[in-house]
Amino acid sequence: MYGNSGVLATRKAKGIVAKEQLAARDAVFVYDESERHPSNIVAVYIFDATGTEPIDAAALRDWARARLGFAPLFQRRLQRVPMDLDLPYWVPEPALDIDEHVGVGPSGADWDTVRARVAEITTARLDLTRPPWQIQVFDRVRAVPEISGDATVVVLKFHHSTCDGVATRELELELFGGREAPAAPTTNRWSKSAATLRAAALFPYRMGRFAMGLSRTRAANTAARARIEAGLLHEPAPVRPATRFNRAIGPTVLIEQVFLPLSEVTALRDRSAERVTVNDVMLTVVSGALAAYLDEKGETPPEGLAAMVPMSMRGIAHWDSANQLCQMTVDLHTGRREPRARLAAIRESVRRERRRHSDQAVLRHAARVETAPALLLRAAGRARAHRSFADLSSVPLHNTTISNVPPPGAGLTFRGAPMLRAFGVLPPMDGDGLRHLISAQGEEIVLTISVDKAMMPDPGRYRELLRESFRELVEALD
Repeated sequence: MYGNSGVLATRKAKGIVAKEQLAARDAVFVYDESERHPSNIVAVYIFDATGTEPIDAAALRDWARARLGFAPLFQRRLQRVPMDLDLPYWVPEPALDIDEHVGVGPSGADWDTVRARVAEITTARLDLTRPPWQIQVFDRVRAVPEISGDATVVVLKFHHSTCDGVATRELELELFGGREAPAAPTTNRWSKSAATLRAAALFPYRMGRFAMGLSRTRAANTAARARIEAGLLHEPAPVRPATRFNRAIGPTVLIEQVFLPLSEVTALRDRSAERVTVNDVMLTVVSGALAAYLDEKGETPPEGLAAMVPMSMRGIAHWDSANQLCQMTVDLHTGRREPRARLAAIRESVRRERRRHSDQAVLRHAARVETAPALLLRAAGRARAHRSFADLSSVPLHNTTISNVPPPGAGLTFRGAPMLRAFGVLPPMDGDGLRHLISAQGEEIVLTISVDKAMMPDPGRYRELLRESFRELVEALD
């Protein structure tokens, strides 16, 4: 469903977990990672703790061990080829020590304490010499916003090279669906010498394939440029003014959340004179709050800001990778202060970016990563890791990230307790110190903000500005 390297691409027919080479799009998340650029996906699940048995480390181990067979990521680790002559491999880990991956936090903590711990988990890099996942549970958590009674909080973390946020929905259906799948047997153990010999033998072929790929993508780029010049496609502005959120991040990340009634958001969508989506509405809400926050700090940007908005390519392109997302650059039109006009402008910016990323010439040009040699991908990752963000007046393409994920499935439970809420947290990184993740469930939309503390020491104020921006949009469309 998600490509040969998908999160659930276990060899189910044979019931075994085998070695598998990463696709180039997935390997980029390995090569790009650094201490200030973590490649983590973090999903948080809140379950009703009423009437449940307390959970300890032994019980969590048993629960996790009974589900290892649901995804190969639980039993595979990363193995890079010497000198990065070729793309890395996922190789079976027969000596899995589950204690290295699961843990139970202090019982009875309040939500503020757990929230701070979630922020630490989000930004800490995973050890890729082990299977790249972690499950942390906090039981009997008090004062979770918008939830009455105590709750059990389950934090699931894994490396972005294993899958994307959309595929997380498939994984959680398995983990919290009430079924069990004990660890599958492993095969095809890793041989460094064999992988090195294979990489050396294939190196001339890889370089020739890369050269041919460059020729194809140059032709595709020429075709795409012609379509842009003809007005059939529109490119986003190549640079944006730098803000306080486009600097190097510090050691402390803060998490804040806004809860909006889904019915009110959909009502806004339905009242709009033009056809808009819930995502268009939420982008407009963030745009208004971001502009207002910078205004209050006396840092109104000279030009409009933009957001990186992931777009699922499922059904549009056929990629042999676990990650099936592209990165749209959406103009937030922060200079437009009238909410109705800003919503209409953002809607058009999203439509233009979707059209551009669905264009066949653009897709062929983007395919250059598929033939890029591992050495080049590694060099590009190192160059990004050493980029300086001091005293920048402009940044390429975007200022912040605004992502959304599909709603989780219904009927999910943890040890019999029903799920009350699910949301994700994005790790801030150098140049992108304010990030937003939107998730809908039941009757609410949860907007989770993760931000570098030095960039935004008062996230509570930003939360209020997000609410004000929403209310302004409601009033504008009445």
